[in-house]
Amino acid sequence: MRSPARGRFRREAIGIMKVVVLGSGIAAGLPAWNDGSPRALLARAGDPRVPRRQGACLAVSADGLRYSLLEAPLHLARTLALDPRFSPKPGTRSAPLDSLLLTCGEPDASAGVLALARGLSLRIASPQKLREALIDHDACFRALETSWDGYAFDHAFPLDRDGRLEARFFPLPGPAPDALRDCSPQAGRARAGVRLTDRETGSRVVWAPRIARYDSATLAELRAADLRFVDGTCHAEAEGREVHPGVRSAADLGHLPIDGRDGSLVWLSGMAGRSVYVGLAASNPACELESKEWTRIHESGAFVAWDGWEIEA
Repeated sequence: MRSPARGRFRREAIGIMKVVVLGSGIAAGLPAWNDGSPRALLARAGDPRVPRRQGACLAVSADGLRYSLLEAPLHLARTLALDPRFSPKPGTRSAPLDSLLLTCGEPDASAGVLALARGLSLRIASPQKLREALIDHDACFRALETSWDGYAFDHAFPLDRDGRLEARFFPLPGPAPDALRDCSPQAGRARAGVRLTDRETGSRVVWAPRIARYDSATLAELRAADLRFVDGTCHAEAEGREVHPGVRSAADLGHLPIDGRDGSLVWLSGMAGRSVYVGLAASNPACELESKEWTRIHESGAFVAWDGWEIEA
């Protein structure tokens, strides 16, 4: 897919941290397997107006040779297998991967790591409370315990093996994942964003694909970023009910809508640096290229991500 924003974004690129958008949709993908809504049907039919989107995740590299991953949606192993950037050395199982960071306990956003469990050659890292919640309450994740590091919020740790990229988790407001709400009371505080800093250039990338509200701490993280990826799940508060009556609102699901007087676009429009929406659902009209909602976002100076987008930061 080609977006009118692509050329503009590349001309503005600074530094040499390399970011690849491996997925830009909700964790289940667009279309989700059980979604028969109008835009999901267009995506199923291959209509170029509504491109398919895999679950939101990033690959980040300091040198374009070795990468680290942010999030593990269900498609991750297949995506890695199809992309030559992540091919193992001939005759080995050693893929050019250093770390895999997880920021929430939603099964469709984190269970992709289970497909990497055999012959795992990369480190898993998450907030400590998220590690405890998943390992203590799900036997599948327990097999990854020895490869999984948990960190306190705002604790700096190296993302890559050379230590050029530094990572820090920071808390994001929002509800606990449905799968953990009853068994792990601390899981809600495990919803996190990630701050990545290039220690040589000072460039900062923030990954925050799930934001329930823009509180002062969240705003401080976003404003300090040169490139920020933010929650684009919903354009309006009740849009999901228009296509699937009875579903929960954006607020109930822990997502701040893009539109509205207090919507995310209002907050982002005054920030320096670049803002990119990820995690789009089929109910969000901004997932349709050239729609009035998509156009308004781009005219406001923000961007809607697409799968395969390569960015320098």
